[in-house]
Amino acid sequence: MQIIAKFLLLTFLYFPIAISQSEDFLAHAISLDSLLNIKISAASKYLQKTRDIPASVTVVTSEEIDKFGYQNLSEVLQSIKGFYVSYDRNYNYLGVRGFSRPTDYNNRILLMLNGHSLNENIYGSAYFGNDLGINLKSIERIEIVRGPSSALYGSNAMLAVINIITKKGSAIDGLQVHAEVGSYRNLQAAARYGKEFSNDLDVFVSGTLGDIKGEDQFYPEYDNPESNNGIAHNLDWDKYIGFTSALSYKNFSLFGKIASRKKGIPTGAYDIVFNDPDAYTLDEYQFIELKYENDFATDKSVLLRTYYDNYYYFGTYQYDVIANDESKGSWFGTEAQLRWDLTTSNRLIAGIEYKNNTRAVFKYWNSNTIFFDGNFPSSLTSFYLQNEYQALDNLSFTLGLRLDKYSIFKMFTSPRGAIIYHASTAATFKFLYGEAFRIPNVYEVNYHDPYSQFKRSVNLKSEKIATSELIWEQRMSDETFSTISLYRYDMKNLIDTKIDTTDSFKYFGNADNIRAIGLEFGINTRTKQDLNYYFNYSLQSAKKLETDEKLTNSPEHLIKFGINFPLFEYFYAGTEVQWETERLTVYNTKTDPYLLSNLNIKTKPLFNSLTVSFLVRNLFDADYKHPGGFEHRQAGIIQNGRNFIASLDYKF
Repeated sequence: MQIIAKFLLLTFLYFPIAISQSEDFLAHAISLDSLLNIKISAASKYLQKTRDIPASVTVVTSEEIDKFGYQNLSEVLQSIKGFYVSYDRNYNYLGVRGFSRPTDYNNRILLMLNGHSLNENIYGSAYFGNDLGINLKSIERIEIVRGPSSALYGSNAMLAVINIITKKGSAIDGLQVHAEVGSYRNLQAAARYGKEFSNDLDVFVSGTLGDIKGEDQFYPEYDNPESNNGIAHNLDWDKYIGFTSALSYKNFSLFGKIASRKKGIPTGAYDIVFNDPDAYTLDEYQFIELKYENDFATDKSVLLRTYYDNYYYFGTYQYDVIANDESKGSWFGTEAQLRWDLTTSNRLIAGIEYKNNTRAVFKYWNSNTIFFDGNFPSSLTSFYLQNEYQALDNLSFTLGLRLDKYSIFKMFTSPRGAIIYHASTAATFKFLYGEAFRIPNVYEVNYHDPYSQFKRSVNLKSEKIATSELIWEQRMSDETFSTISLYRYDMKNLIDTKIDTTDSFKYFGNADNIRAIGLEFGINTRTKQDLNYYFNYSLQSAKKLETDEKLTNSPEHLIKFGINFPLFEYFYAGTEVQWETERLTVYNTKTDPYLLSNLNIKTKPLFNSLTVSFLVRNLFDADYKHPGGFEHRQAGIIQNGRNFIASLDYKF
């Protein structure tokens, strides 16, 4: 209560200042009309306004990223209704609607960059932290689509699709540099260049690098003299670099990404020697894609794309001898899509995709033994159809179906359906149903490790999910918009870490069937005085269907509030409060509920070129933990206390 009182006092003091500020800020604000008219492509593979999209969607703009001072994608998504995060001091994990399995590497969420999938082909992982390698100031918007989307995207698109849209060169229009320094000896630098030339050539280039030394971590589970009394010394370091570029000319675009991140392991995960200075993981990812889009008739358009991706992982761990694991993935693919308006009220989307996993190498060894070393190539051919029928001016129906044929699995069929009813110009109702699947990945099928007592899985089945949802979107005034959603999903054949009671070894198996029901409410206000705020609440109940037990790593209640506004003549402020209830751990204990608050103070442009900001995360120094996985002795992993980042941006 003391923390809440502090925040309310802070907000109360800011409010009268905010309402009376200079109109200089208004030119940079995005109105509610503009926000609701932003078109996104992630939900239907072509641009649509949010009220016409057959899904529950949220759009985060570059303005919001800037004003709240988000540092990585995980921080952005932590503010979204129905989403929550976990961090095990190595990787960031994203929970959606009460579901997040520890150490699943986010393989039930599809992450895209400009429509290109970033999930790799060994673990199916998606990166949301510094390992993503993208400076958020290069992002135009983030499209977030809740629910199953396998009807368009196939495997992995079970819980959500997140599409990052980078800025065009014309929006940057020159060279911009960014530098920051912060707690834990945090240093980061970034630069971005963009330009649109008279011949319609648009160029965008962005690069970022960072070095975080970290601080010593204390874990009472290792509090003995043999383990340095539970202190992991100088092991929470993080080094990363990323490069993104795009060229577009008329109907063609060529873009790609390179990212590399090396991270120390302070937790002693997988029973390695605690406080070993040489334990680390390395993740690298690259891709390039060529795309052609053309509206070749008033009622027809085509999209063609081809791509090549490469992934590399390496980890080293100290046991009685040093053990290493390594993954190498390479794949290429192509897609052709036709959008055809059969009549003025009937739109057809048809597409075909081919993907070839030419290399999927997974190796684990030490100086004495190679435990496994194999390449598991595969291919995939997919067909999808989606028909949107406008029965009345205010009533539309959407039906979609996708067929996925794997060279190593059977064929999968993924349907979706939606009814969208515009009750008025201000109110929209959506009735949604969708199914999705996820095939077992190379890691889940083949991983075994005698050191951490983990054995190979047997006869893994693919996961399946079916989701039903009712959404009400309401324009309450010229400045306020609200949404409320009711959903239920059923998941079968959940792939999770299990323990064999006969030998105490862990393994990946088809564990439980899951049923979740939930409610999400959100309200967004943008005033003419550039006073913007949001509030959202999520009730999510995810349980094992057979036993009615609560799912681990699943908070039941989430409450989030954020506000940004002009502050005095030369500044604006963005502050957030996020509260969640306890989570059950894999060791059948509970983490404590916690409340976080962040505050970002930023100048308006000084001398038309320079901006300075100061960010305080965990403003009231809350002591909180996130659940770990079976590979950790710690049931809960301690998170960062109050920390600071000062940064500046300069435009040439």
